Amino acid sequence: MSQAATGVEKFLLSYIYYEYWGKIYFQSGGSEAEKFIAELIAEEFLPRKNPNFNRVVEGFAAALQGLRDKGLIEIRGYEVVLTDAGKAIATQMKQEEYKELKKKFSKV
Repeated sequence: MSQAATGVEKFLLSYIYYEYWGKIYFQSGGSEAEKFIAELIAEEFLPRKNPNFNRVVEGFAAALQGLRDKGLIEIRGYEVVLTDAGKAIATQMKQEEYKELKKKFSKV
């Protein structure tokens, strides 16, 4: 890993780890994988009609690209998988802490 993960990156690592056991399967509609996955995740927190939705998607897509560049996730075919390094960072955030952060984020 060339640099430390950002707060959003850490949240996404924990999200993938705690919500999907470290692996997300997806079927992309032709858009780039990071943006498609970012939309899937953002929809869990915000309705598409929310004025902040596109901003959140762009932030998540950039964070996913950063995680990929840092070797913390792999996107291959139709799956996103945490690497061992990604799992190590994801589990630094305890599940209770993750749930509290998720609750706060859902109120945006």
